[in-house]
Amino acid sequence: MSSSDVIRTEPITGPAAWVSGDYVDPGQWTIAITAADTAELFTALRFAREGGKELADITRADFPLGALADKLDGVVRELVSGRGFVVLSGFPISDDIPRADIELMYWGLCAHLGIAVTQNALGEIIVPVKNYGNGGLLNASTRGYQTNESLPFHTDSSDIVGLLCLRNSGQGGISSLTSSVTIYNELLRHHRELLGLYYAGFYYDRRDEQIGDEPPYYRNSVYAWHDGRLTCRYYLRQFVESAHERFDIALSPVERLALDTFEAIANRADLKVNMAIRPGDIQLLNNNVIVHARTAFVDTDEIARELLRLWLNPFDAPRPPEGHAAFREGMPVKQPL
Repeated sequence: MSSSDVIRTEPITGPAAWVSGDYVDPGQWTIAITAADTAELFTALRFAREGGKELADITRADFPLGALADKLDGVVRELVSGRGFVVLSGFPISDDIPRADIELMYWGLCAHLGIAVTQNALGEIIVPVKNYGNGGLLNASTRGYQTNESLPFHTDSSDIVGLLCLRNSGQGGISSLTSSVTIYNELLRHHRELLGLYYAGFYYDRRDEQIGDEPPYYRNSVYAWHDGRLTCRYYLRQFVESAHERFDIALSPVERLALDTFEAIANRADLKVNMAIRPGDIQLLNNNVIVHARTAFVDTDEIARELLRLWLNPFDAPRPPEGHAAFREGMPVKQPL
């Protein structure tokens, strides 16, 4: 059954249907990586190095953890069955730790959360989020992780997105989160006539990352109700606009209204939570129930903002219906000529 065949007409309840007043203190969503946890990470790092595998081939069995693994099991439960977001603080990133070791420990930790998938046509599995200097999203080949301009509310493709902060910029880069479950409930109350558009979905520009004869755009539903579960994938608005402009994809006034309405609700101060991501923080979000945004940031000569992003799907997670959560299993990879 496609995602557009069934429309949920009753409000959703539960811990994922939160508002900003529910989370006013960072301590409510932050879990510290302790000195004992850090010792486990370095022990697992040595074990993984001795195993000799390439980073992409390392599984949780190749990066064994003790008590930290139990803590990460709780993180997954909170992401999947709870509020949908967690920040791990205190991940080791000091200057005396080689970049390759930081990446391997980050990968190994996240290997206990789920299975990583490719994030672009190059097949990259760990993607630096920074200013690449190739312009903003008006550049038809630029992805959101490559620009320092503000990013409106959106989801990524996988079930979980992880962001490890290596360096913060001198200005900006504030993260905002809103429950897409709460947005849905608001749509039910005040804009029920638009619901069918979110289930039907929109066309998105593939940003020149299509493979072979694939079309340079794709269709994806914003909401799906499947097997008793509501899920959301709201990709960047700019990709809808550029699909319309580049490929003459129809975008009606009522479809624009639906996009405007979704984003207006997501931006409400009584619904969203704002947070600063600091060096050593790992922000983890469940794209099924959370949309996120970021303010523009400004680098300086002394410091340039950089985060490391992973796309993950939890072990044994249910698959979405057809037409929903495009590229959840990873972006197709272009083969070298």
